[in-house]
Amino acid sequence: MRKYWPTLLGLLAGLGAIGAGLASGSDLHEGWNLAARWTARVSFPFFILTFIASAMVRLYPSAWTRALLRDRRWWGLGFAAAFLAHLAALLVNNWLRDNFPPASLSDPGPYAYLLLLAMVLTSTNAARKRMGGWWKLLHRLGMWAYWTVFAISPYLGALHTLSWPEQNPLRDPYFIVGIGAALLKLAAAVKAWRKKARR
Repeated sequence: MRKYWPTLLGLLAGLGAIGAGLASGSDLHEGWNLAARWTARVSFPFFILTFIASAMVRLYPSAWTRALLRDRRWWGLGFAAAFLAHLAALLVNNWLRDNFPPASLSDPGPYAYLLLLAMVLTSTNAARKRMGGWWKLLHRLGMWAYWTVFAISPYLGALHTLSWPEQNPLRDPYFIVGIGAALLKLAAAVKAWRKKARR
């Protein structure tokens, strides 16, 4: 049970966010709208911990960073559990607003969830062994895809139209934490490259 607790925590966080949204909304529509927003928010810390685990142990080796890396799979599954709760809240919210299904085939959302499902289904030692290098490619692609979803995607439209977004990204915690996490991974990669070059 000890090693599974991040996954259980992610599930409870997602369900708790749905419950909090429904309790806070003035009606059913507002409740599910809040649930959709809050489930996305509670899933973000689980994603970030999974995203930076290897970089943290490389840059700051300690008992807790090694524990984070050891349990990275379960933190990732915790993120998946919370984010699937977000999907459920999003679908109900869109159904109540007569916007169901909420995405077309040209929308990247369904593909992001298919990618998440593929990562969940291959999050075993047996799958990693069978897939070889493809496993690392899939999971690396998935992590960076979700990094883009959280940190960058709100501003892609503004870049496309060459206009500054209404919301300043420097006031957006998703953007700030996401950029910080990417810089951590870059620093860890540089440290690994330097160590390899010295050898």
